[in-house]
Order: sequence, then structure tokens, then C-alpha cells
Amino acid sequence: MLFFPGWSTMLAGYYIDYKSEWVPIIGARSLPLPDFLLLAGFALIMGSSFVLNQLRDIESDKKNRKLFIISDGILSVSAAKFEVIGLTLVAFLITFWIKIEVGIFIVIFFIVTGILYNYPPAKLKDRPWSSLLANALMGWLAFGVGWISINSISHHLILDSLPYICFNTALYLFTTLPDREGDQQSGKKTIAVIWGLRKVIFTAFYIYIAGFFLCLYLMDLQALVFYILTLPWFIKTIIRGSISDTNQATKYGILFFALSVCLRWPVYLFIMIIGFYGTKFYYRKRFNFDYPNFSG
Repeated sequence: MLFFPGWSTMLAGYYIDYKSEWVPIIGARSLPLPDFLLLAGFALIMGSSFVLNQLRDIESDKKNRKLFIISDGILSVSAAKFEVIGLTLVAFLITFWIKIEVGIFIVIFFIVTGILYNYPPAKLKDRPWSSLLANALMGWLAFGVGWISINSISHHLILDSLPYICFNTALYLFTTLPDREGDQQSGKKTIAVIWGLRKVIFTAFYIYIAGFFLCLYLMDLQALVFYILTLPWFIKTIIRGSISDTNQATKYGILFFALSVCLRWPVYLFIMIIGFYGTKFYYRKRFNFDYPNFSG
């Protein structure tokens, strides 16, 4: 399911030329083969980074009772490492073939999200400010992969990306909260451990509001769609202040972000449906586990 926030952010960059169009731009840009390969290449490098993250978090995942496939030994550590190598190499081959600049962004994405984020000496995720900056950079790089695939590098990349960085960063802050207890037991100094529940919720809300006004300033109606749709869930987190509410805000935020991209490329909706129900069927049949879902 983590492919979808990454894909959505990348596709938002890909369709940024239509950001000021209020009405749906159905099929605004048809995706030829190289761009379908862009989706595949970005999925491969995200998958590689996710597996590296799980390899690094085996002990905390056991304590938090999550991401059990590696931490519970269903997939061996050696098999996971072999998977990382294969995914990374194929992702590099695909994306450099599409465009040199895209390949460079993918390499930087892997270095930041796979290596610097998880492993020493950087271990960006284990310190509050570095983890926040790293996740903001991840979102920017994802956006940049789509943006640079159709544009030449310029300062507009930074301006165009701001509403998306704010939104993804606000959701990232929410994702630190369910792991707070396990992270504290493991000695990790995450934002949730240091700040606590209420401060994380209010900080995420302030970042969300900043992104909302940036949408208006930049006339980015594409982003304004998911900002407006997600507003009730952000307000609920402020009023009630529970981890369950932050989980729902994250899930619906990802959903509404993706649906706004579907207005540009309707085929993405079918990819989402297949991904959601295919994953749900797999986890139900193999593990008798209800995942994914929209509960808190």
C-alpha cells in the first residue's frame, strides 16, 4: 500500500502542467510505454527501500507487532537482502533508460530512503529533525521524478512541489505515532517519542494549513482537491487527539491524494483497485489478516 503515496506524488509532478485546471482533465496526457516503465521503475526502488527499512527495524517491529513478514521469519534476512539487490539494479536500468535525469533522481532517492535513512553513520530516522527532513526530501524526490521526466530542471520544481511536500510531511508525522511505545522501548529518539501525541498532531495540522495556503498562492487546484477533502479528518485529530484519528487521517489523505491524480489519469483508479483488493485477498488468504482497511 505504500506504493500509492509514492506513485501519487510522482504522478502529481508528472501532471503539474495542469495544476490550475479546475475541471477534470481526463486523459490529459496519455502515458506511453516509457511512462508505464517509470511507474514500474519507481515501484521497484520504493520496494527496495521498504525492505531495507524492515531489515533495519526487525526488533522494533516485533515490539510494535507490525511488518511481520521479515521480523517473524516468514521471509529470511538473506532472501530479503537478495531481493533488495535485484530490485535496485532493475530500477536503475529502467529509469536511466527512460531519461538520465530520472535515473539520477532515482539513485538519490535510494541513497536517502534506503541507506541514509536506515543505516549508520547517518541513521536519519532515529533522530527527530533528521527524520522529518529526510521524509520531506523523500516526498520532494518522488515529486521530482515525475516532474523531471517531462521538464528541464529549473527553480519551478521547488515551487511546484511545496503543497505536496507539506501534505506528505503532515501525514508522515501521523505515521510516527503508532510506533511511539515500541520505539521508546528500543531507545529510538523519534519525533513521536520526544514530542508526544498532542504536539505531533498540532505540528502536522500547522504544516497542513501552510500547504493549504500554498495551494491558493500557487493556484494549484490539483492539490487543493485533496486538501479540502481531507480537512474534516485533520480537524477531528485536533478535536479528539487520538492515534486512531491520526491513522484514519493518514489513510484517507492517501486515498484522496490518489483520487485527485485519477482526474488526470483514470487508469490509475484501476491500478488502485487492483492493488487494494489484491493485497487484501493475499493477506486474508495467507495470514487471515484484515489488511488494508480504512479503520483507525
